[in-house]
Amino acid sequence: MFHLRAQQLLLVRLRKMALEQKDFKRKFLRKAPCRVRLVKAVDPGGRGNGSTKQVLYTLSKRHEEHLIPYSLVQPVQVQTKRPVIFSPSLLSRGLIERLLQPAESGLKFNTCPPEPIQASEKRDKKVFLLDSSIPEQALGIRLQSIQEVISQDKHGLLELGLHSVEGLLRQGIYPIVIHIRPKNKKHKTLRKLFPRCGVDSVMEEVCQAEELQLETLPLLYFSLEPSAWSCTDELLAAICNTIHSQQRAVAWIELDRLQ
Repeated sequence: MFHLRAQQLLLVRLRKMALEQKDFKRKFLRKAPCRVRLVKAVDPGGRGNGSTKQVLYTLSKRHEEHLIPYSLVQPVQVQTKRPVIFSPSLLSRGLIERLLQPAESGLKFNTCPPEPIQASEKRDKKVFLLDSSIPEQALGIRLQSIQEVISQDKHGLLELGLHSVEGLLRQGIYPIVIHIRPKNKKHKTLRKLFPRCGVDSVMEEVCQAEELQLETLPLLYFSLEPSAWSCTDELLAAICNTIHSQQRAVAWIELDRLQ
């Protein structure tokens, strides 16, 4: 009888532990985004000394109990105004137009209009193409244009895609990358706000590709969660707040990729 009672108590305890763990996971997943990045930072001079390495970790939604080393990064405090790149890139033009509409926005933002790029300039590292897959309609933004906006002490709102981030970093430009997470998998809300961004199937395909590309950037990006906005005005306000907060924040760069 004593042995049977001990087994019963053990089963009760195991069930209780399982329920507690399930409840913890449910609370964790409700409060946290689908992916959380934690940064372990130290003095750059201590790089490579055992436990003092600067390591960026990814905390996976499916394995929240494990910290997975992601990449070696180094903090950079940017003193000048940082340009801004949006993801999904299909939203860039519409977002830039809306952000520049208020009269007072000219005091904080400016844009670098894309211009035709000659075939002889396409390999120029100081020229950033909007879409390198369309050679016959090459449009791009020159480094000089971006630097001119920075010299005005303004954030340059760029129509560039994520593929330009590494090239900008190599030129000493540290963009703020803002990823706008859709409110649903089919991106219907974003399509309603910005109808010119393309057909549903194209937008969904581009968004999925860019979400994967974000994880390969040598720069830490910022995700704007769906809960942060419910209409166009709230989205624009959230973007402005993000730009200001990211300007004050440290830029985490994977310098090994840039050498």
